[in-house]
Amino acid sequence: MSDTSLRIHPAIAIARVGNSTEYYLGPETMAASPQEGTALTGGLPIKPGTEATTITSADLRDAQGRLKRQAARFKIYQYPTEGGASSYPTPGGQEVLIGSVVDNKKVTDIIWTTHLANKKANCWEMDEDANLGIDLYKPHEVTYMGQTFEVSTPPLRNPDFDSTTPQNPYQVNPADATRLSKLVIDAGPRAILASQGNTPVKFDSTTGASYYDAATGAIAQAPDYPIQFPASKGTPADGSAPIEYLGEILTEPNGRLLVLGGHGLACGFNNQGDFDPSQKLCTDVDNNNWLDDASDGPVTAVLVFEDGSKRAIEGSAWVAVTDPAYAPQTLNVVKLWDDVYNTWLENFNLQPHIFSNGAYNPNYKPYFQDDVFPTLNAAHMQMWNTNLPEQAIAAHQRIRALTEQKPPFNIMAFIRNPDGSQNDKGAPLMPLSLGDANQAFLTVSRQQYFFMEQWSKGLSVGAEPIPLGPGEQLDKTILVNCLGGRFSPGIDLTFIVRDTNLYNKDWTNPAIGPFRINAEPLDYSKASKDTPFLGVGYIPLRPDQVQPGDLCKFMAIPWHTDYNSCATHTPSPNPGGELNGQNVYSGTVNTTLFWSWPAQRPVAVYTFDDLAANNGNLQATRQRYSVRGAGTAAVDGMDNGDCAPLRFDPAAANVGRFQNRKNILTGWMKIGTVIQGAAIEGFPEEFDKDYYLEVASLFDQDESNLVVFWPNVVDDEVYPPKN
Repeated sequence: MSDTSLRIHPAIAIARVGNSTEYYLGPETMAASPQEGTALTGGLPIKPGTEATTITSADLRDAQGRLKRQAARFKIYQYPTEGGASSYPTPGGQEVLIGSVVDNKKVTDIIWTTHLANKKANCWEMDEDANLGIDLYKPHEVTYMGQTFEVSTPPLRNPDFDSTTPQNPYQVNPADATRLSKLVIDAGPRAILASQGNTPVKFDSTTGASYYDAATGAIAQAPDYPIQFPASKGTPADGSAPIEYLGEILTEPNGRLLVLGGHGLACGFNNQGDFDPSQKLCTDVDNNNWLDDASDGPVTAVLVFEDGSKRAIEGSAWVAVTDPAYAPQTLNVVKLWDDVYNTWLENFNLQPHIFSNGAYNPNYKPYFQDDVFPTLNAAHMQMWNTNLPEQAIAAHQRIRALTEQKPPFNIMAFIRNPDGSQNDKGAPLMPLSLGDANQAFLTVSRQQYFFMEQWSKGLSVGAEPIPLGPGEQLDKTILVNCLGGRFSPGIDLTFIVRDTNLYNKDWTNPAIGPFRINAEPLDYSKASKDTPFLGVGYIPLRPDQVQPGDLCKFMAIPWHTDYNSCATHTPSPNPGGELNGQNVYSGTVNTTLFWSWPAQRPVAVYTFDDLAANNGNLQATRQRYSVRGAGTAAVDGMDNGDCAPLRFDPAAANVGRFQNRKNILTGWMKIGTVIQGAAIEGFPEEFDKDYYLEVASLFDQDESNLVVFWPNVVDDEVYPPKN
């Protein structure tokens, strides 16, 4: 019997697209968290070829000005097996590298296998208006073409594909073989031997599929695997480009795996599945006849020992390739970790001393630095990516200065309760951002609210931290640095992280551990050239196991249009009813513009160039929109080409984005990145190094609408571009 269990960390990793062939590594420190021995806060990506050396502003783009990609780095850890079930956290955890000893045997190599795919075009609509998320996968009644019937999914994307007549989007079969072959990008699996991993193995249409074959104990080629890159022939035009590549894998000399994603492409196609750059972009989230090169899939590993034996690691990890991180050090008030952790606390008996038998422990003492301070700090960090007024900034700074001691005022009176009783109330309740799942405003997760309640009662004084091992700390860090809370659909992952069926429930198995995706075992030896290998896969609220492409498929298609749209909006649902030209002055509807994802999608930023022009005086430095320049001047009603007429859409509601959605397909790589002054090359010594400023933007400085301080409303004046 083995003396150790092995796990790959992080359990869920994030890689990010970029239009450069170059890359840096994803951050392995928590955004905005103080780092001992340095002026830098956490969240900065890492220079390739280093253990933890963080990038500077000079590393964001390559010599041609292209935005670099972010690679996901995977590590293997061994844990002592002491019999019985595993707990969380698991004591210990030692990294396994080439040269390490596991169960008295020396590791001489590691075989990694990854499989990337994109199923977005054959997924169900997000229903951005209803914004109900996972509830749309419960049985409910719909009416279509005058007929009312019960369904348990939203309408399917591309319902009329390969048909000459309109189809009922609730009744189209997503398992149709034509749809699975022409609407799914499936690069197939790729395996790599760590000792030979300095040459990347690409997920493209010309590199053959390969995988670890347990029967032979070696990497096997899969010549019959049906690699699928639909609509991949044609000449790029109008922002649309054929997709023939989803990324690549390579390894570090010590054996760790790096996964890189695609180049941020979007691809239009016609009803027969051929490349067609003339396709319209008429919505923000669900655009039919479009593909993008986001992807996701499992990561597995096999250790090779000096004696020739091998040991497969039982629990797989997962990688998701998503949007760039334009503000890596800015912390979300509700993080992806908060949603994942909340799901595990309340459903998997993860830490029964915190939550058990359907209730939180009223005697639990939250550790301030881990359980409370990140939420307070995140509120403070919003000033760098939004147009907050001075009084709000000052209030957040005072909140950030609080300690483990019981706060000197009733702070809970200012925090929106996640039980739903306050989901129609804006200021002064926090968080002051838009919500999801039929909530007008964002709420903290239930465990965040509970931790803050306990702290407000004085129970954090003298509390002890719950120490995580290095692998489990990596699991948490990756998710802390991602967006949670507002999954409509979000940026990194979406509402499916709240579904218990997404996860491997056998987490107490020492070889599995928590937070792992419920991966479907795939037998690549049975692949057939003429038959799609991947099926429909995971559906929320069902026990189906998860296939490659099943995580990113619930995101926007293409992701660019959703990113573009989510600057500021009025609440949806609006507490006073849907806003229109007749009720805008009624006083019953909420006409204030709020932010969607400011920590992940900056809205209003301070630029380093502007600060330098003002000799480091932040108060004299006006903000600019992160998305600005030609094509972004706010107008009444976005330029929607031949799409359906827009609803009431006044100019002030259109600031900070491209007015024609197609422009974001070529504009996303121009967006600058918000990082700390201490990480900016040439940052003057006399300037405050704790300023978080935009650098490396390729937008012209003089083509931006002037930013007005919040609260601003839909009928506010829009200031013209100014030099």
